[in-house]
Amino acid sequence: MTSTGLCELLKVAVKFMENESRRTPIYDLAKLANASPSAVSSVLNGTWKKRRISRKLAERVMQLAEEQGYSVIVQASLLRRDRSNILGMIVPKYDNRYFGNIAEQFEIMARVRRFFPIVTCTQRDPDREFEAAKELVSYQAECLISTGATDPDRISAFCKASGVQSINLDLPGKDAPSVISDNYAGGCFRGIG
Repeated sequence: MTSTGLCELLKVAVKFMENESRRTPIYDLAKLANASPSAVSSVLNGTWKKRRISRKLAERVMQLAEEQGYSVIVQASLLRRDRSNILGMIVPKYDNRYFGNIAEQFEIMARVRRFFPIVTCTQRDPDREFEAAKELVSYQAECLISTGATDPDRISAFCKASGVQSINLDLPGKDAPSVISDNYAGGCFRGIG
């Protein structure tokens, strides 16, 4: 896609967001389902069995939620939960096959384990890396993986102060566990024999 095509696509997306109608609140779903807002909330957050809500009501609420395009507002639900299940990864480049593969595998493995992965690209800009780290921490990421960060210790120090686990990948740091590859040994040819 050309940069002109990408700009046009972004303009359409922004225009769509500006014209988008309001989200369906939980109270509207409750009215449609003929149930209380707390019952609907329990169905949507998966605790309906503990509250002894009938399967029939749970299925009706889930169907209505899908039909109405309802989605849970994550920031609000984070206030009620101990864990966010968000894992963050900072990568320097998407167009680099090495980092692209790492990001893809990270997403696959996180989702299999029921985590929500967020990957952000920082173009090897140390200030952008730090801003991305702050943003991910503000979304209550439980762990932040800095891949190829130019200043991993700055990010690790911030994460430590925020109580967020951090890991360095590809470039070592002193303030967090680091997983690095041995490019020299990987590039050596070893004969069989």
